[in-house]
Amino acid sequence: MSVDKNQKLFALFGEKILLLDQLIGNQKRQLEVFGFGDGEAAAKIEDANLRLVNQLCSIDRKIEKLEEGVPQNLELIEITESLFQKLEESRSLHSRVEERMKEVLKEYQKELNIAQVQIQLKRHLHLRQEYWNTGTC
Repeated sequence: MSVDKNQKLFALFGEKILLLDQLIGNQKRQLEVFGFGDGEAAAKIEDANLRLVNQLCSIDRKIEKLEEGVPQNLELIEITESLFQKLEESRSLHSRVEERMKEVLKEYQKELNIAQVQIQLKRHLHLRQEYWNTGTC
């Protein structure tokens, strides 16, 4: 029974590593896309990342259930070490992506503020012109 649980646990760790590899690839792609100034494409990639994170959480719950009472062996220790390295790489990339997202958000906010001011100015100038035309200033 313990060998069967060990194999299942090993398979889940392997699946988690594959998902982390996909997540890391997406995060690297996001940084690349941010370099082009394309916040919209980066946001689409973020949606895919959220799905991957949800899958990772699901696997974590399965691992948690299986880990109880399973003795650690060298094979499991090695794969968990690899897993922790992937997690650390993903955390680092996530921080960088988050910083870039904040920068892009600030830039979009500036653009939005400028557009709103332009609209208000046009509206004000238009109303002002109407007042002069009607003689009601």
